[in-house]
Amino acid sequence: MTILIVDDEQRDRMWLKSLLVEGIGDAHQIQEAHDGQEAVDVALKIKPELVFLDIKMPKLSGIKAAELILQNLPETGVIMLSNFSDEVYVRQLWKIVPPNGAFGYVLKNASNEQVVEAAKAVLSGDCWIHPGIARVIQRTQNRATSLTPAEYEALICIALGLTDHSIAKKLYLTEKAVQSRLKSLYAKLGIPGRSEGHETEFNQRCRACYVANIRGLINQSELQDWEAKLMEPVRGV
Repeated sequence: MTILIVDDEQRDRMWLKSLLVEGIGDAHQIQEAHDGQEAVDVALKIKPELVFLDIKMPKLSGIKAAELILQNLPETGVIMLSNFSDEVYVRQLWKIVPPNGAFGYVLKNASNEQVVEAAKAVLSGDCWIHPGIARVIQRTQNRATSLTPAEYEALICIALGLTDHSIAKKLYLTEKAVQSRLKSLYAKLGIPGRSEGHETEFNQRCRACYVANIRGLINQSELQDWEAKLMEPVRGV
């Protein structure tokens, strides 16, 4: 069995390697990589049964590295190991994992026993989710609270400070369609409408960004990636 450990912190790689050597008896070969791009290169070369990936790494994020690995090696088990329980990462992970894929999401404050348990579960073809993000998982799967791609796109746009007119141009929509997306977004984030009493003292756009930040739906890295895409010149302008 071959396992690939990817983390830009040597201390974390050593900790993981020690755990796996002791906890998984047939882990004959454990390889290491220290950034996302190296993770992809090494994985395609050695074709590991299991890959541990830190989420925040140089060159490529763990999510992006996992996506590229799974495109070429869909049977590979993937475990994301992170300090972050942000909903944005859970949403991203759900998008890239094959329907029948085995994966795990382990927070770095997990016990040694939990890490080994996650590795064994994924190697057996199962999934393992850290209890600390179970509520986040439930929220992403609840239609009443989970944002659609269109609603999430609208959230990103207002978090970047774009006006309705600008959003419409960037997304090739009418302003009425933008306002419809925002209305749906506000409802799912629990933000009162303008005719619902004294709570209208909130600016809905600002409140949406605040709630989204608390929920972990947006973060600096995600906003920077979206800004790079959305700020490209509009076609025909």
